[in-house]
Amino acid sequence: MKFKMWNVRCAMTSLASRFSSLVLVASLTTLAPISIAQQNSDIDAVKQRAALNSAKADLEEARKKRDMAVAARWKDRETANQERELFNEKYNESKEKVDALMSERARLFEDVRVAREDLAQVKLQAEKARAEYLSLAAGPERLETLSKFAEQGIPFKIAERVEAQNKVKKEMGLYRDDPVRIAKSLLDVAKGELAFTREIQLEEAELVFGKVVAEGSRLRLGGLYAMEMASAATDVNGNKPSALMLPVAGEKKRSFSWQENLTPETKNEVSKAFAAAKDSSYAMVPVDVLLSTELSSELANHQEKTWKDELREFFKNGGILMYPIVTLFALGLLVALWRFVWLMVAGFGGLSTRRAIKALQKGDVDAARTLAKKSHGEVGKVLRAVLSKNYAGRDGAEKALEELFSAEVPKLESGLTWISVFAATAPLLGLLGTVMGMIELFDVITMHGTSDPKLLAGGISIALVTTEAGLIVAIPLQLIHTFLMNRADALRSRMERAGLVVLNALWIKEK
Repeated sequence: MKFKMWNVRCAMTSLASRFSSLVLVASLTTLAPISIAQQNSDIDAVKQRAALNSAKADLEEARKKRDMAVAARWKDRETANQERELFNEKYNESKEKVDALMSERARLFEDVRVAREDLAQVKLQAEKARAEYLSLAAGPERLETLSKFAEQGIPFKIAERVEAQNKVKKEMGLYRDDPVRIAKSLLDVAKGELAFTREIQLEEAELVFGKVVAEGSRLRLGGLYAMEMASAATDVNGNKPSALMLPVAGEKKRSFSWQENLTPETKNEVSKAFAAAKDSSYAMVPVDVLLSTELSSELANHQEKTWKDELREFFKNGGILMYPIVTLFALGLLVALWRFVWLMVAGFGGLSTRRAIKALQKGDVDAARTLAKKSHGEVGKVLRAVLSKNYAGRDGAEKALEELFSAEVPKLESGLTWISVFAATAPLLGLLGTVMGMIELFDVITMHGTSDPKLLAGGISIALVTTEAGLIVAIPLQLIHTFLMNRADALRSRMERAGLVVLNALWIKEK
């Protein structure tokens, strides 16, 4: 369209230039000399008219071409507008389809995102459920409890029990993704151990007693107890050789062994148990249900202990603090004995003292002085302090009595304070032993745990025995101290009473 418009403009420009040239030629002809122009005026006019007509024709033709070009342009524009409208319609339709597809695409993307999130959540839950499921699989540590039964019980069927546990341990490594199978195997082993602990086995077998092999019977009660007895009677006491499977203290853990050095009472009980097991529905057997090494040792090597042995064992269990506690007790008894004897001697006034006091109460001063010279003890000293001298007045006699009391009364309580100190110190030493025992106990627990009671017995013995020993020492010493204090107070009261009787008899007269 732009190209056609440009052609029209070019045609009009050429016509205008031609028309201007004709006008210029006409003007030049008019300016020519009149003489020459007059002659040729007609010819020129005709030529000019012809040229003008030609120009008009050309102009008309150019107008027609222009009109044709304009019509063609408008036709082309109309066609272009139609095509544009058709294109716009198709574009709008395509745009609507594209928008619909884009919205559908966005919706599908959103659905895919939601589906992916749901899938991720499902995978997470599945992994979590799988992890929880796999966590149910028992590990080798679950067999530790069952292994302890084999270690702590009597050593029977050890090979079969260990083989069963090793089989389960192997399955734990091979079938980790199957907790149900592992749990079933572990439960079977636990059932087997439980059945073993409930078994009662009585059998005839070849038994070994020292270096002698003999036929006899063996009785086992699960993993708790076993005993055996030979059939032949070879004991000098008439008892058959017998043995008990008892725990003994080992270096790292408790172990079991056959104990043949049984007391006659224990052998007799074993014989009765075998007889009852064969002939009766129940049997009484000598068994230590706690499986403690101390009780088992006592059961196998029981000996009668005298009070000296028990006292020696008690002293040994208390530890090093028993020495100062016993020393305090001995010192306390010695001081108490010394003060008791001294108070008995000091309080002994004899018959003359009592008679002198009675004579003073009756007013017979001369007889009282005679008797006072024969009196003894602290009361006699009081009587002699006043009656042996002739005082001018009561003040002098009272001063003499004050001097006597200030010198003699402290002697009455001398040494009693030490008994009180010993009685108070003994429980403190026992408490110190308790603290030391608890510290030792905690050290043992830290090093070896609580599996072996024998290792804990030392700390417990120190903790309890020293406290008991401290109380045993403190209680009698405190009672002795109180008794001696009462004796001293009674003697002091007698001395004061005798002094008042003397003073009143000499310087207070009856009305």
